[in-house]
Amino acid sequence: MRRRRVKARFFIFLAIPLIVAFLILRPHLNFGSGEDYIFTSTASYQQQMPCVIIRDESVTESSATVRVEYIAKESTEVAAGDTIANLFTTGYSESLLTKLETTRQNIQSYHRALLGTIVDSDLNRLETIIDIVSLDFKNLVTQQTRGNLQTVVEQLETAMVNRQEYLRQNKRDDTKLTQLYEEETSRLNSIQSWRQISTAGRDGVVSFYLDGYESDLTLALLDALSPTDVQSVISGEPLAHSKDVLANGVYRIVDQDKWYVAVVESAEKWNPVVGQEYFLQLEGFEDLSYAATVTSVQKASGSVLAIFEIDQPIGPLLYQRTGRATLSISLQSLAVRNHALYNKDGQIGIWLYDVPGGTFVPVEVLKTEGNISLIQPMVESSLQPGQRVLIK
Repeated sequence: MRRRRVKARFFIFLAIPLIVAFLILRPHLNFGSGEDYIFTSTASYQQQMPCVIIRDESVTESSATVRVEYIAKESTEVAAGDTIANLFTTGYSESLLTKLETTRQNIQSYHRALLGTIVDSDLNRLETIIDIVSLDFKNLVTQQTRGNLQTVVEQLETAMVNRQEYLRQNKRDDTKLTQLYEEETSRLNSIQSWRQISTAGRDGVVSFYLDGYESDLTLALLDALSPTDVQSVISGEPLAHSKDVLANGVYRIVDQDKWYVAVVESAEKWNPVVGQEYFLQLEGFEDLSYAATVTSVQKASGSVLAIFEIDQPIGPLLYQRTGRATLSISLQSLAVRNHALYNKDGQIGIWLYDVPGGTFVPVEVLKTEGNISLIQPMVESSLQPGQRVLIK
């Protein structure tokens, strides 16, 4: 029996299903290299971390001040050149103020003696106001009533000054009274000789409360700030110049519209990138939300330090130095599957399949969820969705 000859087209028909199967299965087979694609993906991130607040603030110091007379009100806006406080320097003594007050009491008593039975309705009205405000002050101090103590103190000072000026303008022609007023003037001049007027050197919000970190946590030293420094402040440990500020600081003027937040976290848990914008809230101030932009990132010893810039009014955080910040962000960026990421000489990147063997493109890994990593190229616009990547 003659055998039938097998023609070449039989092998071609036989090979076609094998080729199709190979093309379908090729991405899932490991022959030493393969390829994948860059695509876009979204992810959200929220984490609470300890933080440190850094303000753009200038501290006025005086090593010779023994008494401060506050002129500006706490946490109010001031302009450059405004009077903030009167500083009484070495040589001033509280006994000078005591003697002045004694002289003024003598003036008041002698006025009453001169008036005798004369009724001065204007003076009576001024003294009644003093009595009423004095009672308000006493009730607030003893917590019998509630209110703003600072406001009542200012009202009492105003009432006493008004009475003093009225007596001065309506003084009787009397030798002893004249001598008493001359004595008051002399004592005032003695006190004023030790007084220095302190004015604001810049626009901002004034505060007379210092925490000791004002000379360490400044804009000038922002780039030198380390993760260890931030952790020390969070722990309440003093830094290099803290004691000097507390010893000689009088007040600070703060730029309330630009300030910074420093956050330290494990580099394994978080990978912030310069330029990213987060929403930031501080524990205890949940009604306030800020837009915070990453301005610098520093990695050391397994920790990452990120500095955020905020361009919104600081409000009550004027007095806050540390706390727990909740950071949240919604990411939409380029993405690859994890097997497309490689570490080359300590730099994470992908092999872009643009030439035989591929081109290594460094990237930042923004977030990893499951087997997908959101990435950002180190060189802007160097990667696009749909480009092929090499799997080696």
